[in-house]
Amino acid sequence: MFYNLGIGTVILRFYLMMAVVIIAGFTGHWWLSLLALPIMLSIMTGYSFKKNTEEKH
Repeated sequence: MFYNLGIGTVILRFYLMMAVVIIAGFTGHWWLSLLALPIMLSIMTGYSFKKNTEEKH
């Protein structure tokens, strides 16, 4: 569940986070940059949103 991210996913989430902050800055709606917080936390914790298909015995 945690730390299941590849480097490609980390990079994509980083660019998504930066896009959210840049769009918030250019539009002048700085409250919109708060949407970058969950993205940053998912990068730092390495949380994966994929469905876990392996069975635990």
